[in-house]
Amino acid sequence: MVKCACLLSAFCFIISNSLSIAVIVRNLTRDSFSKSSWRALNPEYLVQEWDYRRSTGPLLQTCSIFNAFGWLFFTFPIFELTWVLSHGGKRKAGLHAAIAAFTITGCFSEVMSRLILLGAWGSAHWISTKFNLNYWLPDGSEDRIGWKSLEATWIIAESLVTWIDAFEWICLFFVLVLLYFSIGTLSKEKRVLPLWWARLGLLIALFAFIDFSADLVNLEDFDTFARISILCTILNTLILLPCWLIFLSCHFHDAFSQIVGAKHETIQLELPVI
Repeated sequence: MVKCACLLSAFCFIISNSLSIAVIVRNLTRDSFSKSSWRALNPEYLVQEWDYRRSTGPLLQTCSIFNAFGWLFFTFPIFELTWVLSHGGKRKAGLHAAIAAFTITGCFSEVMSRLILLGAWGSAHWISTKFNLNYWLPDGSEDRIGWKSLEATWIIAESLVTWIDAFEWICLFFVLVLLYFSIGTLSKEKRVLPLWWARLGLLIALFAFIDFSADLVNLEDFDTFARISILCTILNTLILLPCWLIFLSCHFHDAFSQIVGAKHETIQLELPVI
């Protein structure tokens, strides 16, 4: 179960972030975007912008679904790993409980944000295609006030999900830092997973923190911080994190067997001699 969950999580993260990078690159390289027209809520420009969003919408929704499943599958090996590293709850119980708490919080926030975004996009897409957004004034002139209202509402919805996504990165940061501390404090003989693997997790945590920071300041300078986000995403969730999960899937059984074997030896030593 754990091995399959690791591989499925790695697969979902790769698909999700590949689609996300494709959309971000397309957004950065298109010539039709005008920040001044967007901030002025120019109605003619907003109509074109929503046409573009409808063309990229399926990719973004697929990306959201795969990312949510990636986090769901990620929770299973982390829960099992914390149980193994804590020796069944007998070693550093508070530390490993914190790892499990950050994992479930990150998973819950990611799934909820994806559901919110899917619902918001479905409603916005429906309004932009089926509702009257051109004629709102009593005189019957083409004012297109509806497009301005739709855009303002969509900016609020996207900003809400952006902050939830940023929290997901900080949860991943704490999970990997605490795992490194847990593995690093074990003696070399009792270490069930190599220290270099834990250090790789620490590197992933560093990139997660950078991605968290980039998400927070993205609205101030989109072009600059979007490029930073792309670089971190390529290195982190497209390469490093899947490799981290694949290595865990290959060696988790040996680590679990080592812990179980150590417990059996302890029980045999404690049995009275008859």
